[in-house]
Amino acid sequence: MCLAPGLLHLVEAAFPMLSRWIVNYVLVLFGPARPTRAGSLTNDEQLEMLDAALDAAPEAKKRAGADYVFLLLFEQRQGSLAFISVVVGVIYGLTLTLIERNPLHLVFGVMSVLFMLVNANHAGIGFLGHHPRVSRNGRNVGIVFAPFWAVAAVLNLLAFSSSLPSS
Repeated sequence: MCLAPGLLHLVEAAFPMLSRWIVNYVLVLFGPARPTRAGSLTNDEQLEMLDAALDAAPEAKKRAGADYVFLLLFEQRQGSLAFISVVVGVIYGLTLTLIERNPLHLVFGVMSVLFMLVNANHAGIGFLGHHPRVSRNGRNVGIVFAPFWAVAAVLNLLAFSSSLPSS
């Protein structure tokens, strides 16, 4: 289950603007709707949106605004790299014995719990953080993926606890 985000976001490590593929072809399904050319963002439109954000920064804070826009794309790339690391861990884990996989289940279990909390927040559980711009499709993603990550957390917890040495 922890492979999914790595495979979905793989290309964003090199090309963070391709996150529009997720917007255009995945998030739209949570509408529910189907992808259309008319409703899909283009690279030029993404750049216009980023430029508009830069233009909206107060004159005295243009550098901070530019750094913020940089950080958005930088964090997109780093998130993708973290997901790729998870994919490598999962593939490597398949070569290990069940007991040797224990550290991976701990890491993936923690990741799953944190992802569950973030998705639950997007679904509307407010005390778990604050995302000031959750879209309707983003809320629907939270509704679907909070339980997905809850299952992943439980499975990793079970795998982790079953391979602990008994006293």
